[in-house]
Amino acid sequence: MSKHNIVKATFALLDSKGDLIKDADKGLSTDGIYVADHNGEGFSQINVSAIEAPGTPGWGNGQVKRTAYGKSMPTLALTALDLDFRINQMLKGFTQNPNTGAWVRQLPKPHVAMIAESQSLDGDISIYECFNNIEFVEEASNNSTDTNNEAAYSTVLNGNVLTPLKPDIFLAANGVQQPYMIAKSTDKGFDLDKLYAETFGGYAKPKSVVPGVSSSAASGVVHSAASSAASSAAPGVGLGK
Repeated sequence: MSKHNIVKATFALLDSKGDLIKDADKGLSTDGIYVADHNGEGFSQINVSAIEAPGTPGWGNGQVKRTAYGKSMPTLALTALDLDFRINQMLKGFTQNPNTGAWVRQLPKPHVAMIAESQSLDGDISIYECFNNIEFVEEASNNSTDTNNEAAYSTVLNGNVLTPLKPDIFLAANGVQQPYMIAKSTDKGFDLDKLYAETFGGYAKPKSVVPGVSSSAASGVVHSAASSAASSAAPGVGLGK
């Protein structure tokens, strides 16, 4: 089906075992995830390439008898209208120098998980493209002087999508693991909570307290990820805060 519009991009950092890093300093927020949708912040482009490549035909007896397909090796190209400076450095794996406070490139790159949400043409259906293990680079920094027009440059991040970190996630029906998942909110069996948990290394939405309801009764009530007001959250605060 056709789709349009970027609703939001949500990120997380995972450790080497594929578990969510829930730490305001070592991770992207206290609950581990970051929705890039604050004041002036968002993405103008999220492009996914090389999800599949054309197969190579196998000939026999003058006929194409089979087709050989290579591995899926997706790449990402993201353009941000604006992106929180610290979050940008964390996604690239830059670390802060304790002497100057400046950010410096460090290898190996961190494991970044991401879900990009878009819409159906009528806007009633959400499409989720999921990646569990991305390495991002920002290849260039461009600067120009302002004149009677402002010279503004957007942040451009390019990412290589690697194999998911846990062996039991992103599995096809035949049990073969893939680096890319796509989901539609109206599909049979769709579960946004499980999608977030699988992509973001076990993420679970914080429980909310309902006014006038006891804490024990409210323990089973959670926010809907789709209805979280991410745009009103402070930078560095994850979904559901």
